[in-house]
Amino acid sequence: MMRALVAVLAGAVVLSACSEGVSPRPPPAVTPGQGSDSAGPLDPTDVLAGGGSVARPPPEAQGDPVAGEQVPPVEAQPPSGSARVVGAASGPVGLSQVDQVDVDFVVRGVRGRGQVDVEFITPTGRPYEKQGQTVEAPPEESRTLRFSLPVAGTQVTASRMTGTWQARFFLDGVLLATTPFTLEP
Repeated sequence: MMRALVAVLAGAVVLSACSEGVSPRPPPAVTPGQGSDSAGPLDPTDVLAGGGSVARPPPEAQGDPVAGEQVPPVEAQPPSGSARVVGAASGPVGLSQVDQVDVDFVVRGVRGRGQVDVEFITPTGRPYEKQGQTVEAPPEESRTLRFSLPVAGTQVTASRMTGTWQARFFLDGVLLATTPFTLEP
């Protein structure tokens, strides 16, 4: 019963909004010669108002584009990045020989401000630590950011997490670079 009532009401609303089948108001009656034009109606052949018998297209626009035209945007290079391990851990290094692993990330093509994140991935493929920094630069300049993974006195040495690690770098969630480093027993 309730469904039928809702359906009827919905139909009434739709039909009340419909203007189909209703004739529009007729235009006001105008007789020739009324109004401010005292010359009367124009001859059908004089649509150019005495300017000749052939219509001419408007002249071509020269120079700057017309206000309504779209100028194609200049394509900016997409952001890119590169990473490298610096310092003592730039080659394979023993756990007891390093306090931390430093990785430099060079990013180019940042449009204004962006968020750079690094994920340090263990040799078993599990995420170990995530760090982030904000970077601000014009698109034509590059910026270098340094990230450090503490090793001495951390779970890395306590659990003897040796092997090849990965540092994955993201700009606003998009992976830009990956670099490996090795911690030996």
